Amino acid sequence: MQKSWSDLVFSNRFYSLGADFFTPTIPQGLIEPYFVRTNLTLATQLGLDPCMFTHADCLPVCSGNRLLDGMQPLAQAYAGHQLGKFNPFLGDGRSILLGGIETVDGYLEWQLKGAGKTAYARHADGLVGLSEGLQEYEISEQLAAWGIPTVRCLALTAGSRQVYRQGFQAAAILTRLAPSFIRFGHFELYYFERKYSELQQLTDFVIQQYYPDCLASTQAYAAFFQAVVERTAKLIAQWQNVGFVHGMMNTDNQSILGLTLDLGESCFNPERKPDCVSSAADEQGRYAFAEQPMIGLWNCNILARALSPLIEAKALKVALQRYEPTYLAALRSPT
Repeated sequence: MQKSWSDLVFSNRFYSLGADFFTPTIPQGLIEPYFVRTNLTLATQLGLDPCMFTHADCLPVCSGNRLLDGMQPLAQAYAGHQLGKFNPFLGDGRSILLGGIETVDGYLEWQLKGAGKTAYARHADGLVGLSEGLQEYEISEQLAAWGIPTVRCLALTAGSRQVYRQGFQAAAILTRLAPSFIRFGHFELYYFERKYSELQQLTDFVIQQYYPDCLASTQAYAAFFQAVVERTAKLIAQWQNVGFVHGMMNTDNQSILGLTLDLGESCFNPERKPDCVSSAADEQGRYAFAEQPMIGLWNCNILARALSPLIEAKALKVALQRYEPTYLAALRSPT
């Protein structure tokens, strides 16, 4: 039975972690909003009634102008390595996690990207231009069609406000869905700050919610890390198989669930050109198409260091050794 809009019951699991992990943030709604894209296919796949988009509350929620019962909007805190250099002062600069709902595919979080400045935005405006929103929407749908794990976009809205992105264009908001938006950079933050209690709390949360099979192991943390390594290796092999270039493989963009996150600077490279770079910021070609497999392993090594207070060095090494065979096996099995 399909769920109508009025059947949706929101909660926010991430909020339960506590104030050390986020900053409560109210979305900045679009002015005179309208739908640019509504993902009827995704709604149907999730057991949602496609007519939900005509409900009086749907556009206000997707454009950041209304909150529903159970929503606890927040911006997540994290660190990360950007172009190889550690930055301890990151976080959701323009994304706000509203909460999540139960679907036929399990619990999915709703996040608004482009809903204004957060505590982590620094000098940025926290907005998304319509062209970037359209690119992320279309690329995520193409990846999903190939069976590649990715954040999905339920809707894209725009409004009358203009933003300057190499020319003026409408401000837009993406309603993004994923089981979790937790990244490698979340773990880096608490390791860097030597908040090992919070590091353990976060790791326990992720295992319990997303890697419950690891709880059966006598070394649950090591089993969890190995599972992350294998998911990451498989994901990047799937990228290589279809000629996908992420563009900005910073550790703050690397999903702890092996999903494709943050597609705003990505592209497809159908000719599989090794030196294809999709981000203008990557002047040295660090994240070129041919470099992605090695960067994936590099990122896993960074995560290993962040988890080192919880996992013995030998177990970390064993897990990292699973990256190459997993990657090669997935590469030989095209999506």
